[in-house]
Amino acid sequence: MLRCGAFVASILFLALVASCSGESTATSYVSLGDSLAVGVGASDPREYGYAPLYRDLLQRETGGDMELIQLGLAGETSESFVNGPDSQLTRAEEVLGEHPGASLTLSLGGNDLLSVADGTDAEREEALVRYTRNLDYALKALKEASDPSPRTTILALYNPAPGSFTDEWTGKLNAEIRRVATANAVSVAAADETFQGREDEYTHYSRYTWDVHPNDEGYEALARTLAET
Repeated sequence: MLRCGAFVASILFLALVASCSGESTATSYVSLGDSLAVGVGASDPREYGYAPLYRDLLQRETGGDMELIQLGLAGETSESFVNGPDSQLTRAEEVLGEHPGASLTLSLGGNDLLSVADGTDAEREEALVRYTRNLDYALKALKEASDPSPRTTILALYNPAPGSFTDEWTGKLNAEIRRVATANAVSVAAADETFQGREDEYTHYSRYTWDVHPNDEGYEALARTLAET
């Protein structure tokens, strides 16, 4: 009941902001990134992933229909996002050119860390440097893809396994996310703070240690966090 009340409150807050601003708002929402963007782990990703839930909030903000354009790809890393064949970034630039000023969310970085989960600290540092470089490049390219630029929000990473190597390295990656986002005038949705102390409630990890994805409650929390950013 408390989660439902908070979700409704987010909707009402966005509607109030829209009605008071008197500004036109986007009619398209582009979801970019990895398996979180797709909604893996939700009982029905097309309905209960954060992208469709956030789209619903945006529709209430604008008072009209909001098209969800889902470009996310499970398993995406920052390297494949930027440099892969027919990369997600290239497709995003094309879509944004057709939908200038769209709302945009990006979830990226979890797979960069997972790829070096069994690596050395030196390998993790190298992955972090590569991620930072790729993220900065991607945010600059997305900003320039349309005029006006998209309204972009990137998710900070939650830590699904407190007490493991992820404590230090999720923290380091989030510090880079916030630094690069600030430099590129991009908002950061603090999923790390939203999930802190509620990992068992919001993720599958406590029951299935091979699954770090959110459950339905976790995705609802991510949508609220995006709305409140």
